[in-house]
Amino acid sequence: MAKIRNLTPGILHIPAAKLRFQGGAVADVPEITPEIQKQIDAGRIAVITDEDAAKAEAPAPKLSEPPADFDSMDESDAIEFVEDETDPKVIQSILNVEKRDKVIDVGKNRLKEIADARK
Repeated sequence: MAKIRNLTPGILHIPAAKLRFQGGAVADVPEITPEIQKQIDAGRIAVITDEDAAKAEAPAPKLSEPPADFDSMDESDAIEFVEDETDPKVIQSILNVEKRDKVIDVGKNRLKEIADARK
């Protein structure tokens, strides 16, 4: 069993490893799979000790903008990111540059949901 930490400020989703966790969060994985190793090599994940995991109990800070690699996410990951986002400023910043129609539609719907929830 290994402990890994998401080093990105946003949600990291690795479908092949059935892993999805928030920015700064720690997850237990039974083994370091090739997909997880790719993320480690890319600097998005770090393998940590139990001692480091105890320090990570504080919640990760909220995003003020989309992750730097948002535009390189495939469409389904981008949609999941937008659906999970709660900051309308982040969603609006995505909509300002997004070109994928489905992601734009989800972003607009998410903004409406957030606005309706605040009423």
